[in-house]
Amino acid sequence: MDASEELLPPVIYTMENEPIVTCAGYQNLFTSFKEELLPKEGNKALLTFPFLHIYWTECCDTDVYKATVKDDLTKWQNVLKAHSSVDWLIVIVENDAKKKNKTNILPQTSTVDKIRNDFRNKQSDRCVVLSDPMKDSSRTQESWNANLTKLRTLLLMSFIKNLGKFEDDMRTLREKRTEPGWSFCEYFMVQEELAFVFEMLQQFKDTLVQYDELDALFSQYVVNFGACANWLTFFCQPVKSWNRLILQKPIDMEKRESIQRREATLLDLHSYLFSRQCTLLLFLQRPWGVAQHALELLHNCVQELKLLEVSVPPGALDCWVFLSCLEVLQRIEGCCDRAQIDSNTAHAVGLWSYATEKLKSLDYLCGLVSEKGPNSEDLNRTVDLLAGLGAEWRVGGGKDHNPFCALGCWGWGTGRPISWNHMKGTEES
Repeated sequence: MDASEELLPPVIYTMENEPIVTCAGYQNLFTSFKEELLPKEGNKALLTFPFLHIYWTECCDTDVYKATVKDDLTKWQNVLKAHSSVDWLIVIVENDAKKKNKTNILPQTSTVDKIRNDFRNKQSDRCVVLSDPMKDSSRTQESWNANLTKLRTLLLMSFIKNLGKFEDDMRTLREKRTEPGWSFCEYFMVQEELAFVFEMLQQFKDTLVQYDELDALFSQYVVNFGACANWLTFFCQPVKSWNRLILQKPIDMEKRESIQRREATLLDLHSYLFSRQCTLLLFLQRPWGVAQHALELLHNCVQELKLLEVSVPPGALDCWVFLSCLEVLQRIEGCCDRAQIDSNTAHAVGLWSYATEKLKSLDYLCGLVSEKGPNSEDLNRTVDLLAGLGAEWRVGGGKDHNPFCALGCWGWGTGRPISWNHMKGTEES
C-alpha cells in the first residue's frame, strides 16, 4: 500500500459552539453587544441565547464618568431591562499609571464607588474591579482570580436558570402533542436545540438521551396511532429517494433542513436521527453500540413504513438497508483497530446477515439469478433503483471505500450489478 493510500486516523466531529457572552463598553473581548442578539418573545433558540452581558470600562476619572460613561451605562442597562435580561456584570479595569496622573482621588468618590451606587443590584454585587491586568504581581493575580470566579458563577447561574425555563417550555410543548395542529417537526427542532447545548458542553450522554427520546416518541406514535395522528401524514408521502445513511458528516444539514421545512420522509427522519446517535456513540467510545442501534433502526423503519402504508417502489428498501448496513460497518471499522474488530465480530454479524438477505432479494428482483440473465423489465427496474440513490452513488465510483461499489452500478465498466452469488463467493473465499 502506498503512503498516500494509508488509512488515516478516524475523524470524529464535535460542535464548535460556545456560550454567548456579550460585551459593551471596551469591546475587544467576547461578542460585541448588539440589541438584535437579545432574545425576542417566543424565541425558542438556546444556542444563540446570550447568557451574560458584560460592560467594560477603564474610566478612573469621576468627571469623565459623569460626562460620558454613566450615560452609556444607563442606555446599556435600559436596553437589557426592555428585553428582561437581568444577567449582567460591570468590569472596571484599574490602571495605577492612570490613577497616579490624577490628584485628590479619594476612596469615597472613586469611579468604582459611583458605579456601584448608581447601578446597584439587589441580589448581588454586579460591579467588579480588575487591577492592572497586564502586570505580573500577586495583586493582579488575585484580581484575575476573583473576576474569573465571579464570571464563572454568574454564567453558571444564568445557564441553569435559562436551561430550566427552556426545558419547562419544551415539556409544555410536548404535552400538547394530542392537540390539533401540533407539529412533531417543530417539537423536534426544539428538543434538538437542547441536545446541541448538551453537546456544546460535551455532555454526550445527555445529548444522546435527547435523540433517543425523539426516536422513541415518533415510533410510539406510529405503533399506537398509525396514520391517524394528523402530524404523521407529513411522513406518509411516497418514498422517492432511498440514498444510504450518511455517517461521515457531523450533521447532515440537508436532511435537518428538510425536517425543519416539514418535507422529510420517514427515511429522512430516521436517517438523520441515527446519524446523530452514531456520532454521539462514537464520542462515548461505544462503536459497537452503533451496530446495535443500526440493526434496530433498519428493522423499525421497514416495520413503520408498512404500518403507515407508505408507498415504496419494489426493491427500494432493500437498496437502502443494504447500503446502510455497509455504511455502518465501514464507520465502525474506521474507528477501531484490527484487534478490536476481531474481538467484536459478534456485534457485526446481524448487520452482515441483514445486508446479505437484502442483496439476495435484489438479486432475484433484478433477474440476476436467472440463467438467461436480466430481461428488459429487470434492467428498467435496476435503472429506477439506481435513480433513487441520487447523484451521490457516482461519487468515488470504483473505490473500495465507497459502499455503493458493493452494490454495483451500471456503467462502471462491468455492465451489470454485483450479484448475490458474487458476494457469497467472496465470503466463502
